[in-house]
Amino acid sequence: MKKILFFMPDNPLKKNSGNKIRALSFLQYFKSRGFNVHFVSEYFWGEWTDDDTSEFENSNLAQTTSVLYRKPFKRNFFYYFFCYVLPNFFYQKKLSTTPTPFPELVTYRLKKAFNDILRKNDFDYIFINYASWSTLIEDNKLVKNAKIILDTHDFLTAQNQQKFKIGPSFQEEIRRLSLFDLVLAISIEEQYIFSQFCKSEIKLAPMMIEKPKENPILVSKRKFDIIYVASKNPHNIQAASWFMSLVYPLLPKSVTICMIGEITQFISKEHSNITTIPFAQDLATYYEQAKIAICPMLSGTGTKIKVIEALSYSLPIVCNLRGVDGLVNKSNNGCLVSDDPEEFKEHITTLLNDQQEYNKLSLLARQTFESNYEEENCYKKLDRLF
Repeated sequence: MKKILFFMPDNPLKKNSGNKIRALSFLQYFKSRGFNVHFVSEYFWGEWTDDDTSEFENSNLAQTTSVLYRKPFKRNFFYYFFCYVLPNFFYQKKLSTTPTPFPELVTYRLKKAFNDILRKNDFDYIFINYASWSTLIEDNKLVKNAKIILDTHDFLTAQNQQKFKIGPSFQEEIRRLSLFDLVLAISIEEQYIFSQFCKSEIKLAPMMIEKPKENPILVSKRKFDIIYVASKNPHNIQAASWFMSLVYPLLPKSVTICMIGEITQFISKEHSNITTIPFAQDLATYYEQAKIAICPMLSGTGTKIKVIEALSYSLPIVCNLRGVDGLVNKSNNGCLVSDDPEEFKEHITTLLNDQQEYNKLSLLARQTFESNYEEENCYKKLDRLF
């Protein structure tokens, strides 16, 4: 049985954002292939509670679960200062010998706890989510003979371009990617960019989703005309504002909309034709009741998980140009694309009123999903890597 250390700072079971769903899909793959998984996370970053930890342990996604701390609680000032602040100061100072503007999230305390796990175990693979946490394995002899793998999730330089200078940030990102034996990119664009500069092997590992059962509800009988699923990251907040201020006023008030996720915090409850669902444990119920999906994205990187989810239900999608980022095929994929509010509205009304056009896009959506993102097909490709 192959043994893998899987580090993910967030709790994949919360499923309230694309990065968590992505990590969960890999854990489900490793479970299906009989891997012995030691899941490692970070307490403060992942906002873990004792109940969260128990739930994860009972999920059977991992044989061992370790939730580590980047820092102690501040109950005792002297302990906090001498056992965390001071050691971490010198640890970070040592790291800063390579001056680069890039998120450094690994502390002295976290690295020490992580190393304790490596010291007590031998792994075939060490799987890290996000380059921001690459210091966990950098120049680390305790890795031994394990193959170290990074799932990038995003192009971090692009994500942080408002905070850091692009040149030094990109240089540091490529340096970090080059620390790994294998780098997995979620999008075709990121695979291309990273492969041009990185020393490591770069493989495309698209989002993988189990094919849903055939929808028993006829399109004409579905409750919602539009479904929109989003978390509350800055890109989604900007996108929702664009849609609500520029597109929504153009739509007939007879068009029913279901909005799901933390983005609903930014949607007024005064709109009678909008149903808001802050969190849905099972999105299938809502996708089955929707006719089309929208993804109004003006910025951001990586593949939009909500687009892949909608494709899996054969839903035509109306999105901005950023909505098709990461898709293997940019046309004939089930998506109608526009950054113009009027045209965005026209795409929606066309799909709702033209049955022939709707059927054409729905078929393309299903074909795109089955060719590139259907779970078992993706699993077979991962089998060749593991």
